[in-house]
Amino acid sequence: MTKVYGTGVFDFKRHRVAEYPVEVLPAQRISEKPPESQTSSNLANSITLVEIQRDRLTKIAAANWSKGGVGENPKKPFSGELVKEIYETELLVKGGRKTVPLQRVMILEVSQYLENYLWPNFDQEKATFEHVMSMILMINEKFRENVAAWICFYERKDMFKAFLERVLRLKEGRSLSIAEKTNYLLFMINAFQSLEDEIVSENILRLASLQCWHSLSYGRFQMELCLNRDLIKKWKRITKKHKEATKRGELFDPSTLLEVTFVRNLIQEFLEVLDSNVFCHKQCDNENELDINGFEEVDDACVLYCERFMEFLIDLLSQLPTRR
Repeated sequence: MTKVYGTGVFDFKRHRVAEYPVEVLPAQRISEKPPESQTSSNLANSITLVEIQRDRLTKIAAANWSKGGVGENPKKPFSGELVKEIYETELLVKGGRKTVPLQRVMILEVSQYLENYLWPNFDQEKATFEHVMSMILMINEKFRENVAAWICFYERKDMFKAFLERVLRLKEGRSLSIAEKTNYLLFMINAFQSLEDEIVSENILRLASLQCWHSLSYGRFQMELCLNRDLIKKWKRITKKHKEATKRGELFDPSTLLEVTFVRNLIQEFLEVLDSNVFCHKQCDNENELDINGFEEVDDACVLYCERFMEFLIDLLSQLPTRR
């Protein structure tokens, strides 16, 4: 009998893009230190309620943003320095394939770090890089746990547009680590997989609009128009708006628009990582010779970034709102 696929339990299990790779560590001796004094690298892959209650982050949350019962002590005012300190000491990863210290993010998610502290105190002009990046990590964690990630943003829909604008311009004038680049890319994957959500689609779909074609070479652009004659009218409408802006005396360069540069910059970044970071050549005695066996170990963090980027491109090309 012909086997019918899709009838088993595991066939319907959806792959979640936000899963983080877990390093398999050798068996370690149980530490005698209390949980609050242990670092994230010493904790096991699972975490208990007792450990959460005794953890340093839980105590910080109780003093600053956790909502308790009646008669609780008043919370401290918002501190950007606290956000920066939490990001640099608890969320930042240096080296290795892991992109985040998973248990630290889990504890912050349990304390509702995003809903009660980061988002209510977000300001487009004053928010720091660490503030925006912390929000990205917490949203990614919600997707990993398969919980609703965008609900809290409905309370300030206008500000959500400003938040996405900050995210899209986060790399301007700043160099990100490979782990931060991967987390950033994972956020974009999650966003493009949430196009059914109105507050996401109305702000993110413009990145996959026809204006991306401003980045094409002239020859490639002409070829694409010849192959897609239905797009000629749409392209003329876009250029008409540009001409009207020029007539009004406004300085307008379409090649600098975020809709034009965003995907192009991501592709350039991917090619740079793929070309110079994934494999490292060993130095040869003769500069004119190439030792084909002279590769050092592959950088797992860069490989993970490349995997995420391919996943991002597949989503763009497979979803109906973006592929057309």
